[in-house]
Amino acid sequence: MRLKFGFLALFLLLASLPGSATDLGLYVERLNDPNVILCPYCGRPIVAGKIHENAEGLIATEMGGSLNEKGIAYTREKGQGKYLHVFIYRFQEREGGNFSVVRPASVGFHVHLYEGDKIVDTFVFDETQQPLSDNIFRFFTFLRRGAKWITAGDLAREGIHKAIDALGNDLEEEAPQAGR
Repeated sequence: MRLKFGFLALFLLLASLPGSATDLGLYVERLNDPNVILCPYCGRPIVAGKIHENAEGLIATEMGGSLNEKGIAYTREKGQGKYLHVFIYRFQEREGGNFSVVRPASVGFHVHLYEGDKIVDTFVFDETQQPLSDNIFRFFTFLRRGAKWITAGDLAREGIHKAIDALGNDLEEEAPQAGR
């Protein structure tokens, strides 16, 4: 009886360790060839650009934080089951300050939700901040951003939160809840 109980306890302990096979995987990579015009994973068109040297780290950290906020356990590996693959093809910092820029921030990435080796869903974030005079319909976005020019990191955070919200139901269906 003690032996059975010991194996059960060991199994439960291993299953609850971070990075277990049941966690959602999170994998972030950057585009290496600036001449690519289609995403090599989902085939959607992309507009490649410069990618800041810290882009992968920032996006991985923000994505992980957003998953934690939703209570979704994850590991920083592809994993065997479901995983998020973030493909960054543009991450350009603004040139200028909060109230005047030469070039605005511009961020483009795809978030592919895989189940095994099959893409289940894709979220596309591709935005270059525009002056309010170019698009008056973005007035509330302008106010939400503090009526200023934001950084590429801020723009990426917006995209990450939108991605997690858009993919939320698919992520929460089978992914284990953090802290359980």
